[in-house]
Amino acid sequence: MLILSGILSAIASILLILSAAFYLRHFQKTKRQRKLTPFELTLSIVIQLAYVLFAISLLIRVFFG
Repeated sequence: MLILSGILSAIASILLILSAAFYLRHFQKTKRQRKLTPFELTLSIVIQLAYVLFAISLLIRVFFG
């Protein structure tokens, strides 16, 4: 059961990363056409920050875990 939980968690993480990537790409396309609304700009910054934090946690897990 613990293995199934780990697999489901990994699949969920991958889906969240992919969906955030597509959403960030959408914001970049929209930014070329018009100015982003404050909500879109905030969401874009949060997604980019989440990518940085995910990369840092992955590096910590690889080198120290």
